[in-house]
Amino acid sequence: MMTHDIEVAGERLTLHAQRAIHWAARRTLLVSDVHLGKGAVFRRAGIAVPSGDTDDDLARLDALIAEFAPTRLVVLGDLVHGAATERSGWVEKVRTWRESHADVAMDLIAGNHDRHFDVATLGIDVRPDRVPAPPFVFAHHPSPHANGYTLAGHVHPGVTVRDGWRRHRLPAFVFDRDVAMLPAFGTLTGLHEITPEPGRRIVAATPAGLVPVRQRGRV
Repeated sequence: MMTHDIEVAGERLTLHAQRAIHWAARRTLLVSDVHLGKGAVFRRAGIAVPSGDTDDDLARLDALIAEFAPTRLVVLGDLVHGAATERSGWVEKVRTWRESHADVAMDLIAGNHDRHFDVATLGIDVRPDRVPAPPFVFAHHPSPHANGYTLAGHVHPGVTVRDGWRRHRLPAFVFDRDVAMLPAFGTLTGLHEITPEPGRRIVAATPAGLVPVRQRGRV
C-alpha cells in the first residue's frame, strides 16, 4: 500500500510511501527535510558517500508531482543542507528542475539548514518559520501553535518495527494531538527514533508501502 489516508484536524490527508503528504482539498504536496546537496557537503569534507542523491530526490519529487498533480509544493524546512556556490553541480540541477515545474507554486518554510544558501535564487519562495494554512500551520520545528494543527519536520522521525526476529528502523509519519512530524524526504538523512505511546498515531514508510504501527511498536 503506497498511500494511506488519515484524518487530521477534520481534513483528509494522503500519506505516501515516498515520505510525502498530499492535501487534496488544497492540491498541496508536502515534504520536509530534503537536504539537497548533502552528499556534496560530505564529499568536500572527505567523507566517502555515493553521488546521485540530488538526482534521486528530484526524480522522486517528479514522480509525486506526476501522481498527484498538485498546484503547490510546500517544503517544511531544510530544502538544502549546506553552503554552495553557483559552481556546485546540484544547484544548476535544482534550478533546471524548478523551471520544468513552472506551473507549480513552490514554497519553503525556512529551516535551520536553509540559512546556508539563498534558496530564492532557485526560484522557490521562502516563507518564515510558521505559515498559517487553516486548519493547519506549516512549520519546520514541531511545536504546538494556537492558530492550527502544526505540520512540521526537523526531527527526521523513525520507528523500529519487528517482523518476527528481524528489526527494521524505518522513517515514519507521527501524529500527536496538536502536532504532526513528517519523515525526512532526503536520501541521505538519518532517523530519530520515536516511541509509540497512547494517542500517538505512527505510520512507517517502507520501500514496499506504508505500515500503520501499533502502540507497542509491532505491526
